[in-house]
Amino acid sequence: MKVSPGETLTRFIRYGSHFSDVTNRVRPDAFLPHKRSIDISVFRISELTEDEIWKIGQEYVHTEERPIKARADLSAAVAYENNLEVVPDEPPQRHANIGSFPVDNGPTNRKARRALATKLANLSKLVIPSEET
Repeated sequence: MKVSPGETLTRFIRYGSHFSDVTNRVRPDAFLPHKRSIDISVFRISELTEDEIWKIGQEYVHTEERPIKARADLSAAVAYENNLEVVPDEPPQRHANIGSFPVDNGPTNRKARRALATKLANLSKLVIPSEET
């Protein structure tokens, strides 16, 4: 079963180098899978309040070593339009994976992975937590 193209997804960002609060943009590295992976982890956030979204991040993504610094919101349709899949992967509740990125096994695939990550980043919305979040 796949996620509906109309759903909103978020990718929690734990590295300051993955976004710019000056330009208010998400950088491609936020959407780049780890070298040995073809998927990235996201959460389905349609119909949730801001507080509920940040609570998911605190509960399932945040660590003392790597706290959440921001998030990147995008429509599942963006992934589908770029020949990627969005598949539920619970638990935890509302978790999903965006995949099938090309395997990182050479320069050509590395460029393809970066191009996909760039498209996702460019079409996502940066959300920085408020002080009380």
